[in-house]
Amino acid sequence: MTKTLFVFTEKDLVKLVLLLLFAVIFFGLTGLFMMLFMKWITWQSYAQDAVDKHGISSVGASRLGGVAVLLFTLGLLAVGYFNGLVRGPDGGFFEGNRWFWWIAVICCGLLGLVEDLRNNYLSPRFRLCSELTIFSVVVGALPYLIPIHLGVPGLDALMSLPILGWLITTIFCVGFVNSINMADGANGLVPGMMTVAFSIMFLETEAYVYGCLMTSCGLFTVFNIISGRLFLGDAGAYALGTILALSGLHLFSENIFSAGYLACLFAYPCIDFISTLIRRLRMGRSIFSPDNDHLHNRIHYHLRQWFSSKTLANSMTGALVVASSSGLAIVGYFGQWWSVTSELWAWLFLFQCFAYGTVFYLTGVGRSTVQYVVPN
Repeated sequence: MTKTLFVFTEKDLVKLVLLLLFAVIFFGLTGLFMMLFMKWITWQSYAQDAVDKHGISSVGASRLGGVAVLLFTLGLLAVGYFNGLVRGPDGGFFEGNRWFWWIAVICCGLLGLVEDLRNNYLSPRFRLCSELTIFSVVVGALPYLIPIHLGVPGLDALMSLPILGWLITTIFCVGFVNSINMADGANGLVPGMMTVAFSIMFLETEAYVYGCLMTSCGLFTVFNIISGRLFLGDAGAYALGTILALSGLHLFSENIFSAGYLACLFAYPCIDFISTLIRRLRMGRSIFSPDNDHLHNRIHYHLRQWFSSKTLANSMTGALVVASSSGLAIVGYFGQWWSVTSELWAWLFLFQCFAYGTVFYLTGVGRSTVQYVVPN
């Protein structure tokens, strides 16, 4: 029989009290309910994450955090619907045939949920082919999602060709979703980035659905950072990554955000994903073979020598990455560096690429071995 994830200690009691106080002060009874629900999930024995599997975690945890976020979001949407709040601008979720969005979210989420409940039950190639099928249907049904005015000479012409535009957009969506899943390796990293993204989307569109996602992701981020006992899992990364991918394309098509600003907002997962694929190919390894040599792994290697608390070192890693990637985007947003429709944000994205490469190199000093999770 599988053991419970952890024994409730005095330190866990302190963390729980802090979580509940934060939830009540900032979110009222709604936040309190979600915190208790997430704590209940961590006490369950199913969908456990192996200590040596999930990124830099060194404690046992549940992989159903994403399920909690999605269920809570749906609950908030239901409350808003019956109270007449889901009206007017909605971010594209409830208009016409955009129910294809929800089909994609559900299908991708189920793919991840199977993996969370039965690790390695589905092969990476099967999941990849399934995602390609899902997004090819969605992009084919909603061709307005194809970005044809990126402002890049030559690329705009290619994207204007129906078949090529459809193919490139489909591949982009699949790559983006997998980049979200790959980056989910430190406490607060991906959920923190999602909280920032949904917050800005909510501020720009006033869409209730983004407000719900902002609230759910924000509460989960706090829980994840303080406890370290609950991860998004593949279900959360795939489903929420799908929402981000389709939202980004939709909001770009509506000229609400420029491609440059969206690139800054999602800089870390995208840069890390591309650099990881290049690194694996250069070393003659399969692109499906996971390793622990991402930038957040390297940063954590050094932080854990400074902090005695494993959870603190893990959470500090996630916080630093979010602050230097999506954090710059939200600081620039409130600082009004440029309009969110300006392509000048591309310069900030280039800086983020340079910063990633520099930090990746510097954090590799003194860390001579690459930690491969699965032998080639």
